[in-house]
Amino acid sequence: MPELPEVETIVQQLNKHIVGKRIQSAQVLERKRVDKSIEKAVPSTVVRAWRRAKAIIIELEKKKYLLVRLGMTGHFHYAPKPESLGKDEKFAGVKFYLQDGSVLSYTDIRKFGSVRVLNEARLQKELAQFGPEPLGKEFTATKFKEMLAKKPKANIKVTLMDQNFIAGIGNIYAQEALYHAGIDPKRKIGTLKVPEIQKLHQAIQQVLRQSIAHNGTTVKNYVHIEGSGGFQKYLTVYEKTHCPQKHLITKVRMGGRGTYYCSRCQK
Repeated sequence: MPELPEVETIVQQLNKHIVGKRIQSAQVLERKRVDKSIEKAVPSTVVRAWRRAKAIIIELEKKKYLLVRLGMTGHFHYAPKPESLGKDEKFAGVKFYLQDGSVLSYTDIRKFGSVRVLNEARLQKELAQFGPEPLGKEFTATKFKEMLAKKPKANIKVTLMDQNFIAGIGNIYAQEALYHAGIDPKRKIGTLKVPEIQKLHQAIQQVLRQSIAHNGTTVKNYVHIEGSGGFQKYLTVYEKTHCPQKHLITKVRMGGRGTYYCSRCQK
């Protein structure tokens, strides 16, 4: 499932390719997961695109917003002409036809994602459920320590993946950050010492920034508008057999997800 770096990559590319352009018409092809009223929300010019947690928000004129959740396999295709779209178009949920002749499509093979039209009040209500952004100015090491102090009996890895606690971190980056911080993912939050919390705070931000710089991680399905991610080349434990120190990786299930860690590097 796309996490913060993958979604941020797509947002940056949406701003590059469609912001300032006018959507002339839209064609909704998957009505169970895509809001039919999108067709009535256009024509409209794209004002901007941004990310909150793992969600994409595309702002149109007159304070109308498209809230996009990618789910497991959702992604966008952009082409200068409709005939240039890729082979996955049979899975398209909605196509946006722009005034300059280009087209943007949202496709979702497994159909866990969604695209909805919201007004500003509804959008703010939706976004308020998420915790702080891990790359935001408000997410300091002190703030992180205060947040963790409220959940001493909770598991650290599962908590990092809780979108109400902190926004955008999923299975891949929780594991990678914990490895770089040298923390066993099975530990309870109350066992963490202040230096460990500080190191984990730094690791979270470092891993996320590095992944964004490489356009995210492509392990299975993730692609962005301009290709595939590259951070998979730099993963340390996720789906690995050995860590960078050549130690054997252990795999367990936590919170219903496969979790990889090094029992020698992570204590």
